[in-house]
Amino acid sequence: MKLIRDVSIKDNVIAYRLKVEYNDPLTSEEEQEIETLHDYIRKIKLSEIDFAGDVDMSTGMPIVAETATDDTVAVTLGAVSPKEYVVDENLDIRFSLDVSRIHDAELTEKLNTKVLLGQAKIAVFGARVEEKIKEILEQMRSEDNDFEGVEETVL
Repeated sequence: MKLIRDVSIKDNVIAYRLKVEYNDPLTSEEEQEIETLHDYIRKIKLSEIDFAGDVDMSTGMPIVAETATDDTVAVTLGAVSPKEYVVDENLDIRFSLDVSRIHDAELTEKLNTKVLLGQAKIAVFGARVEEKIKEILEQMRSEDNDFEGVEETVL
């Protein structure tokens, strides 16, 4: 599954979109994957994800880090709407954040502007959603085996 991440900023609103893209025409592996997605239907539930993480600011651009270091800042997104999305070939997740609504009290030494903090929050959102999708796909793939089939038995 190939995920396309699209992030844009307009009128103080950072918009994040994550969608699935497949080749046209589909490869045999992609056809098999789509069949698996339909056989083992799973949903990604935003309300079940902890949108917190450490953001590395050493490059000046917020990047979610695996572990905390001197260059990272802890970022929490807070409550996210309880939307659910079916993980299949039509997956299209959209999320936006109006940076003008960020409180000054949330700013830190390294995330010292609302735009930078908003970017960090979107980075955490995207990283956690993508991790959850990967987890769901691994679970689905582990359940897919050769159990299906037609057998003929002559007695």
